[in-house]
Amino acid sequence: MGSKIVIKLGTKAVFDSVRCEIRRDVLKSLAGGVSELLSNGNEVIIVSSGAVGCGKSVVSGNGDVGVKQAQAAVGQIKLMEEFVKAFSLKGLHVGQFLLNVGDLNSARLENVFAAYNHLRGEAIPIVNENDVTATGELSFGDNDNLAAEILEKFDFDLLLVLTEMGALISGGKRLKVSNSFLVEDYDNLSSNDGYGFGGLDSKLQVANRVVEMGKEFIVGKAGDDIVEILGGRGVATRFAASLKINDDTKG
Repeated sequence: MGSKIVIKLGTKAVFDSVRCEIRRDVLKSLAGGVSELLSNGNEVIIVSSGAVGCGKSVVSGNGDVGVKQAQAAVGQIKLMEEFVKAFSLKGLHVGQFLLNVGDLNSARLENVFAAYNHLRGEAIPIVNENDVTATGELSFGDNDNLAAEILEKFDFDLLLVLTEMGALISGGKRLKVSNSFLVEDYDNLSSNDGYGFGGLDSKLQVANRVVEMGKEFIVGKAGDDIVEILGGRGVATRFAASLKINDDTKG
């Protein structure tokens, strides 16, 4: 029996803020890896950021909540179009799940489960926060936390977070394994270009939460072979690497 894997892509992993375009190479690589994982009996849910960044070319503004919501409304369509294109090349269908905190922490969770159960084996869920309605107490804060919620509520085994930078760095060296959740133990991985929301601190908090669940958390580089990463052969950082993915995906 395969493993159940949540894959989360950060904003800068999906969206090139310099060229102001979606990183199609990342989505094509992801589609190839997901196809291989599914063929080996694993189960995958994807949580993707990037909608706000994708909408900035259409909706300009000063970063107020309403502006970001409008950018997300436009950008979410652009983002999903690219997922459809990339995954269709591997014969895969995708479906969109736009959620807020209330959806996963109320009776509505049963509706989410029902939709997923009918989608399983037919299409891959692409999950994002419903930015148009989720503000303040309704918000997950960022998609790192949303991915952790999905991991917990769906009882999946492992959370793989794909970032622009990849493996965590300490003293200029990439770490294959780590057990520290303190920001000061790592080099700075973030940049203030206005396109990312969940920085290193968010990822470490989520890593800590995932480990406390008894599950595994991995940080890898977007565009790298995810099967290699999950099999321990890629450049990535693992926390509490006690779980194993399906043997068919390991070297």
